[in-house]
Amino acid sequence: MFKKFVQNPYSLLLLAVYIVALYVLLNKAIVPFVVNVVNSDTFSGDPSQSGQVTEVHDNRTAMALLQCNRFVKDKFDEKAVLTFANTGYNSWDIGYGRFIIKSHVDVTEPSEPTVRKNYVCEIKHIGGDLDQQDNWDLKGLAMHDVKLASAPQGE
Repeated sequence: MFKKFVQNPYSLLLLAVYIVALYVLLNKAIVPFVVNVVNSDTFSGDPSQSGQVTEVHDNRTAMALLQCNRFVKDKFDEKAVLTFANTGYNSWDIGYGRFIIKSHVDVTEPSEPTVRKNYVCEIKHIGGDLDQQDNWDLKGLAMHDVKLASAPQGE
C-alpha cells in the first residue's frame, strides 16, 4: 500500500527538502519582515491620539488645514493668486497625529481665468509646535481641477 502513494523513490526526500526550505524562509525572511513592519512608526504613537471614525473640526484639524494650505501653496508659482476655503472643508483625525483634509483652492494665474482645484491632503504632525510647517510631514497630496460655473452673459 505504501508503494501506491510513493511512485518516485525521491518524492519523500523532495518533500522533506521543501518543508525545510519553507521553514527557513519563514524564520529568516517572512517573520523578521513582519516584525520590522509592526515595530515601524506606522503602528506606533500616543494612544491618547487614537483618532476618530467620524469627521472632526477642532483646533488640531484647523492647524492641519492651515499646514495643508501651505503645502498646496508651495506647488504654485509666486505670481499665482490663491484663495483658500477656510470653511466648508472636510477633516478627519485618523490617529497618531495623522490627518486627512479635503478642501479646495481657487487659483488665478496672470492673464488666465480662475480655476478651482479640489485637493485631498494627508499630513502627519511629527511633534513640536502645531504652527511650524517643519513639524508636519506631508504624506500625500492630490489635486484636480473643477469647472466653475461662469456668470450668465448679459443680453
